[in-house]
Amino acid sequence: MQDILLALTLAAGVLGQSSSTYVDSNTGITFQSFLDTSKDVFFGIALPTDTSDDVIGQIVGPADASWASFDFGSSMINNLLVVAWPYEGQVIASTRLTTGYTAPPEYIGSAAIKPISNGTFVNSTHFSYTYLCTGCAIESSSLRDNVGVFGWALSTTALTDASTTSAALTYHAAGFGAFGLDIDAARSDSFGSWAAMAASSNSTIPTIPKPPGSNSTLPVTTSNATYDYIIAGGGPAGIIVAQRLAETGADVLLIERGPASTYASGGEKVLDWNDTVTQYDVPALAYSLSSMDTDYCVDTASQAGCLLGGGTMVNAMMYVPPQPVDFDDKWPVGWKWTDVVASAERLYTKLPGTSVPSADGERYDQGAYDVLSKFFDGLGWSLTDIAESPDNKHNTYSHPHWSIGNGKRASPVTTYLPLAQSMPNFELQLETKVMRAVRNGSYVSGVEVETTAGNRQLINVNAGGKVILASGALSSPRILWNSGIGRSEQIQVVADGQTSVILPRESEWIDLPVGEGVQDHPIVTLKFQTGSLPALASAAFTNPSINDTEMFAQGEGLLTQSGQRLNFWSSAEASDGATRYFQGTCNAPSNNTVQMKIYLTHGLTSSGDLTITSAGNTEFAVQPWLNTDADREALATFIDQLLEYTRTSNSSLRYTSSTGTNDTGASLLDTFVSGSHFVGTARMGSDEGSVVVDTDTKVYGTDNLYVVDASIHPDLPTGNTQAIVMVAAEHAADKILAASVNGTEATPSSKFTTSRVIRTGFTNSYSQKQRKRHMHLPRAGRRSMLRSGLRSF
Repeated sequence: MQDILLALTLAAGVLGQSSSTYVDSNTGITFQSFLDTSKDVFFGIALPTDTSDDVIGQIVGPADASWASFDFGSSMINNLLVVAWPYEGQVIASTRLTTGYTAPPEYIGSAAIKPISNGTFVNSTHFSYTYLCTGCAIESSSLRDNVGVFGWALSTTALTDASTTSAALTYHAAGFGAFGLDIDAARSDSFGSWAAMAASSNSTIPTIPKPPGSNSTLPVTTSNATYDYIIAGGGPAGIIVAQRLAETGADVLLIERGPASTYASGGEKVLDWNDTVTQYDVPALAYSLSSMDTDYCVDTASQAGCLLGGGTMVNAMMYVPPQPVDFDDKWPVGWKWTDVVASAERLYTKLPGTSVPSADGERYDQGAYDVLSKFFDGLGWSLTDIAESPDNKHNTYSHPHWSIGNGKRASPVTTYLPLAQSMPNFELQLETKVMRAVRNGSYVSGVEVETTAGNRQLINVNAGGKVILASGALSSPRILWNSGIGRSEQIQVVADGQTSVILPRESEWIDLPVGEGVQDHPIVTLKFQTGSLPALASAAFTNPSINDTEMFAQGEGLLTQSGQRLNFWSSAEASDGATRYFQGTCNAPSNNTVQMKIYLTHGLTSSGDLTITSAGNTEFAVQPWLNTDADREALATFIDQLLEYTRTSNSSLRYTSSTGTNDTGASLLDTFVSGSHFVGTARMGSDEGSVVVDTDTKVYGTDNLYVVDASIHPDLPTGNTQAIVMVAAEHAADKILAASVNGTEATPSSKFTTSRVIRTGFTNSYSQKQRKRHMHLPRAGRRSMLRSGLRSF
């Protein structure tokens, strides 16, 4: 590795940069290469001169890394990924397919990798994986360009099981980026002889097979405590429903698989410049969380937050109130806008959101807004207040409306949860994963959970009690499949898998379309050059000035805002006669540049299917983005209109792209990324057999199992899903409270004198008074108290 460091001086993360030639002394292979000296990672490729689809690649990373990867494209969607990591003196490698901002599933296409042994090793400082990838060029459009743009990523967070090629990848917080390589310079007449080294290699990719779950069991204990309601998932829907149920006096247990998030809830990821807030508290860090040690799930098909508050802790805080059409188009009777409007008002009373989060009433860093508002004014579009006029979404623009309160990120964690925690009949259990609902025929007696230490426990409901799944659109289906609910193909995967889940008898499996029809907002990003527009560097948010931190301490200033500077909406009728909506979120990513992220939203018809792997991960069997002609036509046409607007002589914006200025809407569709706004994996409806839950949110075929998160939503809204998920959760609470179990209502009882929090096996009754007292301790003393378990929620 030392001679690599001497030979290369490429800068990280720069697109289209000139590549460097490097001859590997171990193999003699000449690579076109990229080196990030700050992260100590190296990536190289060599290509044949003929039309072969084979590629030779090399990945070199620090020996203490958990993994490093080379992406055969630059986006996070539909690209082949080669991942390698050191394990007990060997190198394990795996091919993956990027599907979004999440742990990528294993690749199952025709391309295959084989190591070249002389270039594959682990020493005291680095590991190296050199490989022949047959058929890789078919999977990479970047290899067909003169300068190919590729991606890389590095993680230092330990893998859960590094011994197997199917290990779920941890988040790449240690580093990631994109770089350009000279494709013509990578071609060599010696490729055939280099490739022959792989064919003659005795090296194989080591792996330790895991026994199927049907042949192994884990010891399971039973909790002494029982509850009237058990909610699986501490995201926005779970917290809202838990609070609404607890206020009736019923015993409620809310289970969250991740840790606390905000500082007030006990989160520990505090900042160097303010140790009384976590990275999740500060609105200005929303756009930077992907480069931080963030609590994302590693076992879901796309990005999801695995922490208290779920997606509301890792999103960019767009809080777009749903409009009547969002419910009236496809939601069933009992869930139309006139039915849910009272629920929406209850939500907005507790969590109103704001477009002016700074306590001094000022908006900061408004250069992008000034440029873009003039641009849209010139098109005849109108300024609106999207909170006051949520149904005004045709050719309008608005200041962003955020879920921010008192200068910090606001969510059910900061509003509903404290109300629940003030009640003696409410309990929160963190760092505990719900594996399944325990079924006896149609009746659910409780849940089986697993702690971070791997311990399993049964927790039961009282007579007349209910279990409510609120783990999100990408995780609630897993619990359903693990409970013997869904299509037999997925349940059989669980039966034959590695998760030691005990299923009901096959005769008791409930056949429902779990995972089918998942939808999401696709996003295409456009960048435009404009006049004099200074942009703030990312360090202004991640390493803020003293002035900005002092203002933030007063609830004021730049840090109280999220990253968007202007939002816009439009709509159009497509060729299939359906109206589709578009949303834009805009900012200034660099000097003299504005960026528009274009969402295709309500009215889209594309959908996909979610499935489960033998390891218990959810992944897409069919991807949900832009797979209908009308959706592709509608989004391409809208993008073309925007581009046309900017190509007029008097436009203040000029389109810019690494691929040139002649892009069209159709050509840009392939650059889309996921909005991570997934809905519909356990759809609600009155047509039993074609949907999963009824209009009370109860799972068909069960007596007392409910779902309340985005998985039940039968449609996508015209804006971000955050607000509509909360409105639906408020309404679902009414439905659940009105329903009985075989004529039996849960009887409220109070078993505890204070609200409790359990974190992986210990009980906490630390009071708010104690919390206030310890907040005056020096930081070191306070953190030691938190580590010892003295925590208030």
